[in-house]
Amino acid sequence: MFRFLKDAWYFRRKRHSSRLSFQKIAFAGLICVWLIGSAHAESRPNAVFLSPDSSLYWSLTADFMRAVASDLNINLEVQVDSERNRFSYIRMADSILNRPDKPDYLIFMCREHVTAPMLRMANDAGVKVFTFNTNVPVAAQEVLGAPRQVLDNWIGHVSPDNVAAGRTLARVLAQEVRERKLPEFGRTLPIIALSGSLDSSAAKDRNLGLQEVVHEDGMQLLQLVYADWDEQQAQTKAGTLLKRYPRTAAIWSASDGIALGAIAAAKKVGRRPGEDLFIGGMDWEPRALDAVRRGELVASLGRHFMGGGLLLILLSDYHRGYDFAEGLPTPELHYQLEVVTRKNVGAIERVLNPENWQKVDFARFSRASNPELRDQPLEGNQLMSAFVAALKAE
Repeated sequence: MFRFLKDAWYFRRKRHSSRLSFQKIAFAGLICVWLIGSAHAESRPNAVFLSPDSSLYWSLTADFMRAVASDLNINLEVQVDSERNRFSYIRMADSILNRPDKPDYLIFMCREHVTAPMLRMANDAGVKVFTFNTNVPVAAQEVLGAPRQVLDNWIGHVSPDNVAAGRTLARVLAQEVRERKLPEFGRTLPIIALSGSLDSSAAKDRNLGLQEVVHEDGMQLLQLVYADWDEQQAQTKAGTLLKRYPRTAAIWSASDGIALGAIAAAKKVGRRPGEDLFIGGMDWEPRALDAVRRGELVASLGRHFMGGGLLLILLSDYHRGYDFAEGLPTPELHYQLEVVTRKNVGAIERVLNPENWQKVDFARFSRASNPELRDQPLEGNQLMSAFVAALKAE
């Protein structure tokens, strides 16, 4: 009997000891997971931005992203595609993704024909991707849907409403011509349009916006041509079109660089921009704002140069464990462009001043850093307006 009791006591003790050991192991495992998660949340994410070219607009975009990245403790590398085409863009992505030390995040603009392959390449390489600046091309949407639907590593997308921007610019130009009450144009307003490039989703969407309103607003679209986002090419083509259509009342331009080329062409053929010819563009480029102040450019639509900064806020929160996609139908944010005219050009120039970028702590817009923001709905327009308001105040 004594032997039986002794054996029973021994096995009970052994079982209890095993249970304690399992509990210790499980607890230790939880601690490890917590420590790894905390270390990841506190680590500085490494991100590479693939800039499509070295134009003034994309240089402005990259510089603003650097300012925001500094406030958010993000290691941001900018690679510029000097060849400026979709083939060189995908080669640049391939080079980054085949590095021995890959970045945590890859950031790029959606382009026609290469967006889906680039997303798949990054997903296969185990690198998370954030796309921005233009709508995801229809062909890519058809095979990959929205972020995280097919590819887990495609974590988000941010873009302006370029279709609405195309509509708005056309309407602003029509209103300006009508307010001048110039009899030579009559009831129908003849306009020409200078767009970007054939492989640009932004150009395609802006063109669509123009074409949606050109008839309802009493305009006559004489011709639309592509200038490959190049100011000199725009100048040459605008000069040709103005000679072909001498009664042109306005020039709709898909970018400010193109619009500046159109202004130069107009002067060469004897037209007076802002007096007998009305030109508008997009991008809020500093030279364009000077032209707005002089009255040679009717308007410029912009603020999307800050889209990369907005993206970095979302990326930083995601990296630190506060997923911006919670509560959204898809991990996407969209916003409207803002019009600058002679009435508000002074305030917008403050937004473009790099010295003011340094004065604003962009971490104030982070949900990870500011718990009071977490219960507020996440909305692209609201965030962009907050950026603009903060920079105007400086």
